[in-house]
Amino acid sequence: MNDETILLFLGFIATIITVITPIVKLNNTITKLNSTIENLNKCVVRTEKVVEEHEDKIQNHEIRIDRLEHNK
Repeated sequence: MNDETILLFLGFIATIITVITPIVKLNNTITKLNSTIENLNKCVVRTEKVVEEHEDKIQNHEIRIDRLEHNK
């Protein structure tokens, strides 16, 4: 192999590395974001369940208060 072929080959490898590195970093970042979004969705679902339970309890209390007020 002559010097030009070696330089061409090294240049090609350097170009590939330059292109692949940001793609790999972007892929890692997207993976982290996906896992964060999944965790947030789980938290939102749990929070919605708690809110629904509290709304039911409040509604029950309002019904009791209304009955007490109207029975007097």
